[in-house]
Amino acid sequence: MRTLLFCFLLAPAGMLAQGIQFESNTWTNVLAKAKADKKLVFLDAYAAWCGPCKAMAKQTFTDSEVAKLYNAQFINAKIDMEKGEGPGLASRYQVEAYPTLLFVDGDGAVVHRALGYHDAAQFIALGTAANDPAKSQRGLDQRYANGERSPAFISSYLAAKADANDPGVNQIAADYLQTQTDWTTAGNMEIILHYANDPAAAPFDYFMKNRAQFTAQFGEEAVTEKAQIALMQYLKTHPEASTVEAQQAIRRIIGGEQGEKLAAYYPVMAYQQAGETDQYAAAAMAYMNRYPPATWNELNEMAWGFYENVSDRKMLETALGWAKKSVVLEANYANTDTLAALYAKLGKKKQAIEQAKKAIALAKVSGDDYASTQKLLEGLQK
Repeated sequence: MRTLLFCFLLAPAGMLAQGIQFESNTWTNVLAKAKADKKLVFLDAYAAWCGPCKAMAKQTFTDSEVAKLYNAQFINAKIDMEKGEGPGLASRYQVEAYPTLLFVDGDGAVVHRALGYHDAAQFIALGTAANDPAKSQRGLDQRYANGERSPAFISSYLAAKADANDPGVNQIAADYLQTQTDWTTAGNMEIILHYANDPAAAPFDYFMKNRAQFTAQFGEEAVTEKAQIALMQYLKTHPEASTVEAQQAIRRIIGGEQGEKLAAYYPVMAYQQAGETDQYAAAAMAYMNRYPPATWNELNEMAWGFYENVSDRKMLETALGWAKKSVVLEANYANTDTLAALYAKLGKKKQAIEQAKKAIALAKVSGDDYASTQKLLEGLQK
C-alpha cells in the first residue's frame, strides 16, 4: 500500500489528469454549469455491456488531444443509460443504440449527435463540428429550413444526418434528387448510394435498374452493403409483412443467387424469433438440404440454433453432425463448446465432458469467456 501511495505522490501532475474530465453531478446541475459557462455539454450516453463504449473510454477519451479539446470547450458527462437518471435521459433524447454521443446546450436541447465508436481523430472532428453553428446539426437544420440546397451543403447535411442515424435522411435525399434532372453525376450517384435506402422510393428503383453502373463506380462491396442496409430498413419498417412478402422483398433488394439464398433462410430466422420451434426445425432442415454450409461458422450457427430450440432427438443427432463437421473444418472455442452442449443435451456425458474440457483449453488460448462452459462441465461432473 505504501509503495502505491509513494508512486502516486511522485507522479507528475499531467499523468494524474489524463483524458476527458467527466462531471460527477446530476444532469440538472450539469446543464446549469454549462449554461453558466456558456458551453455545450458533451454527454457520453453508454451502457455497461457495450463493447464500443468501453473501447472509446479506453482508447479515445484518454487521448491527450481529445482531452485538450473537450476539457477546454465542453462540460463533459458520462451516464449509464440503464441506471439512475439514465433511463429518463434515454427516453428524453431518444437513445436507442450505444454509444450515443450527444452535444446539448444549457437548456437541454440537442445541438449535435452521433452514434457508434469514434477514434481520436473522428471524435475531435465531431466536437469541432458540434461547436460550430454553421456545421452542427442544429445549424445545418436551420440552413436547410432556410432553403439552402447547394450540392456541397446537401452532401454535408446528409452526412451529419446519417452519422446521427436520423430516419429522415432518406426523405431528404429523395427530395433533393427530385430537384435534379441528371442522376448520373458523380455527386448524385453518391447520394443515391449512401443515403437513398428506402426500397419503395424512386431513387432506390434507379439504383436497382442501374446496379452495374454503381458497381463499376463504387465497387461490389459498397453496392452489396447498400442493398443490405435497404433490406434491414424494409424489415424494420414492415414488421407486419408475411413470410412470402419478406421473401419477395429480399429477392428484389438483394438480387441474384445471394438474394435467393437469403430468401430461403428468412423463414428459419422468422420462426426462431417467433419461438415456433417445430416450424423452425423443419425450415432449418429444408434450408440445410438446399444450401449445405461450407464454413465452420455457418455449421456452428445452425448447430447451436438446434441446441437452443429443438428437443427432437433425431434432429439433435443431425445437429451434432453439423457441429462435428464444423470442428473438423476449424476447431475453436465456439464450435467445440457447441459440440459439448449437444453431447450433453443428448445425454452423452463422457463425450460432453471431453469436449467441454477441450473448449475451455481453446478459450484459455484465444481469450474467450468460458464461464458457461465451466458451468456445464461442473454440472456434468457431479
